[in-house]
Amino acid sequence: MISDVLFLSAGMLSLLAAWLIFTCIRAGGPSEAIQRNLSLLVAASMISTLLAVLELGFIARTGLVLTLTTVAGFTTLVVQNLYLLGIWQHGVRGLGLLLLPLTAIPLFLIPFLPEGKSSQWVEAHSFLQTGHLLLSVVAYAILTMAALYAVMQLRLDYALRNKKMGVFIQAMPSLADISNYLFVHVRWATWLLGLSILTGLTWQWLEMQHFAILNHKVLLAIFAWIMLFTLNHLRTKASWHHHRASQMVLVAYVVLMLAYFGVKIIQNTH
Repeated sequence: MISDVLFLSAGMLSLLAAWLIFTCIRAGGPSEAIQRNLSLLVAASMISTLLAVLELGFIARTGLVLTLTTVAGFTTLVVQNLYLLGIWQHGVRGLGLLLLPLTAIPLFLIPFLPEGKSSQWVEAHSFLQTGHLLLSVVAYAILTMAALYAVMQLRLDYALRNKKMGVFIQAMPSLADISNYLFVHVRWATWLLGLSILTGLTWQWLEMQHFAILNHKVLLAIFAWIMLFTLNHLRTKASWHHHRASQMVLVAYVVLMLAYFGVKIIQNTH
């Protein structure tokens, strides 16, 4: 399939971009050249990913069509976009040593998923449902970025305490900058996830005249939102401890992953 070739091409471009960061950091190359070439590679990977997702039928006449492949592809696309914006605005190239190989993993795996990979999970039939689905996927993608910053923060904190300064550590922003980037993504994820939950409940009421609050997906999403809201509250109270905050972000990310993917996969196996 054309989409398989596009996904594999996007994965190769992501790995090539990660290799560029690694070689340039070791060689101490000029930052302007790194940023220009890195931006071109990431943009090319994004275009390939976008074309692959559209080829799979992510957008239908009635709205979005969510399958395992379209959600994985679109989430990866949003993460790539956030990273590219980070390069342009803050020069966070070092994150690519972790992020780019991780984004390549789903891009390489999608073409080799079982035949049931394209079985339809949800197809939107209204503007409200489309908005709910889009908010959910974007919130998950932004929380993915927050989780990556949380991993970086834990890794950098460990390296500083044990004085182990490898290439990856040297490429990282400062601990203060990582904390700020983490908070920005947590704040956006909190707002978007909250709007996603509200639009989902509103859609349920308008379409089915009831709220399915006791649904596993809804309960897990609400629990993840509560954790993110708590983190934002602790930030405003100056109680934002690096290690504990990173752990909470990772737990919230796993909970949201279970809400979006785990429950659906379990349901499909029965």
